[in-house]
Amino acid sequence: MSNKHNFPVDIVYTWVNGSDNNWTSKKNHTLKKYNSIHKSNEVSGKERFKDNDELKFSLRSIYKFCPWVRKIFIVTDDQKPSWLNSNKSNLEIIDHKDIFDNDNHLPTFNSNAIEMRLHHINGLSNNFLSFNDDFFIGRSCKKEDFFHDSNTPKIFTSKKKSDNLIELINPNSSEINNPHRKAVFNSRKLIYDKYGIIINYDLIHSIKSLNKNVLLKIEKEFNNIFNQTLNNQFRDNTDTWIMSLYAFYSIANKINTPYYVPPYRKNFLRYKIPIIRRKRDYVFIPLYLSDKKIISKFNAVINYKPLTFCVNDSPGVKESARKISAKYLKEMFPSKSIYEK
Repeated sequence: MSNKHNFPVDIVYTWVNGSDNNWTSKKNHTLKKYNSIHKSNEVSGKERFKDNDELKFSLRSIYKFCPWVRKIFIVTDDQKPSWLNSNKSNLEIIDHKDIFDNDNHLPTFNSNAIEMRLHHINGLSNNFLSFNDDFFIGRSCKKEDFFHDSNTPKIFTSKKKSDNLIELINPNSSEINNPHRKAVFNSRKLIYDKYGIIINYDLIHSIKSLNKNVLLKIEKEFNNIFNQTLNNQFRDNTDTWIMSLYAFYSIANKINTPYYVPPYRKNFLRYKIPIIRRKRDYVFIPLYLSDKKIISKFNAVINYKPLTFCVNDSPGVKESARKISAKYLKEMFPSKSIYEK
């Protein structure tokens, strides 16, 4: 490891078990004061909070491929996976109450709000990685894969979105068709309003490399915006997504630059050619695809060993897709990690 990468890196997971009766009761009680938009499957349906044991296999990928990680934090709402061995000194369960300083914001079922408080975890390293439980490491890796240096996390983006930049800050754009995209739009518009810069990249749906000091600056600068999102106990069209705000702020202020990661889209023979394969380090596996396409994408992970991959569940996914996912994850990560009983 080079000297410029001689710094601690922690991992933070956000996790929920949506089938837990106590949690469900709390969610349904809170939902009563919200309107029909928040009662949609997209915002508060059972499948949005479904747990398929992805966290177990994600932790196995960390244990197998990331020996340099200092500590793992799992952020939950008074929950713990039944299989988890939480007696390991480098793993800590963080309750929402530990990181939210306003009791009126709790309970929260809004991932945008929860992610806005991650940098307030006590003892968290200045540089850290934010994981959803459906994010996985695909091969042996180093800190250098996620950080340029001690102050510059890599901002993993898709390719440029559009030459028509004005359309990216058009609130009536057809692309803004769900609460997540609205939260990304709000982030982009905030940066445009403050700095006159339109960022025409999106983040890939994968691990986010973050710097706590920059997050604290953003929180101070956009305090009203933070409070707006934190007040929403379910996803809302007024939310701002901190992950995109962090990226857009960093690019606009020249703290950082976009780091484009082209994906492997399927298991292609032509990817065996090094020049075509160059810098491809990501696979996105949305489980709403056909079973055949899902299998092809898992085979791409096995054959090309990308740095990261995501197995994305969503409302309306068939049970056969979840079974395929479970089968492949067990095949790729068959051995228990130290974080299991």
